[in-house]
Amino acid sequence: MMAQEMIGFSRAHANFITMKLSKNLFATLCLSLMSPAFSQLPALQEKPWLGYFVGYQQRGFQFGVKADGKMVFEAKNKKGSFMGFDKAVNITAEVVETVGGKAVVKQVIPESLTTADKATDKPKKATFRGKVTGDAEFEVVVEFDGDKILMGGRLLSNGSLTNPLHFQIRVRHADVYAKMQADRIAEEAKKDEVKFVRLDKKKGKVELLEAIDFASEDVTGKGLAELSAEIKGYEGRVFEYAPLGDGLLTVENARGQAAPPRDGFSVLWRPDAAKDKEGKGRLQMIFK
Repeated sequence: MMAQEMIGFSRAHANFITMKLSKNLFATLCLSLMSPAFSQLPALQEKPWLGYFVGYQQRGFQFGVKADGKMVFEAKNKKGSFMGFDKAVNITAEVVETVGGKAVVKQVIPESLTTADKATDKPKKATFRGKVTGDAEFEVVVEFDGDKILMGGRLLSNGSLTNPLHFQIRVRHADVYAKMQADRIAEEAKKDEVKFVRLDKKKGKVELLEAIDFASEDVTGKGLAELSAEIKGYEGRVFEYAPLGDGLLTVENARGQAAPPRDGFSVLWRPDAAKDKEGKGRLQMIFK
């Protein structure tokens, strides 16, 4: 009996140890999944900026840089409440490779992201670096000045990529009327418009429901000096964009072909790598 009891105790003890190890292994796995190995930018640990590298609050909006380097602008209504995720403006830093005449956006490697800055909700300036597939390295700089957001960056190295590369900031405007009934949209958006001024001083505008090819020479020309979008879906407030320093400002349709801006559009800013080797150029974004 003693031998059997000892065997039973040993088995029970072994099972207990196995369960304990399993729980510890599970806990370790969970911690590893939550660790910075998947996103190297430091992150704030309290709401409303939990998981953000940078958080910036103003009366009419908030702007955040996530731990994965993606940026998001969220507008507030006149009561100070957020207008909703469908009206959020998503912003990304991109390294673009030209392959056979076509532009290919390279994938950012999250674990490559680094910064010398601390996570903060009181930012003045934030800088981080990262790599994309092919090991091309880029740098992003974001500066904050009241209602102005200044975004810039540059390509630091081509890595192993041999095709032409460039860095750009993409500001993606979505369809803010996507949840509205079709018969109401025409009335709601009748005064909405996108205005632009080309570098040659030629001015133009298009209604939000009017089809346009933003890539055409009549719109973009050799680049834009400024662009604004007034949309009632944002309570009639206006987004304004302008290039500061050396850089190219353009705009493109959501799907790369002629369509109404209501379907979505992207504001693109590209630094002049030849003239601005230190990356001092900026895309200025104002919401007023």
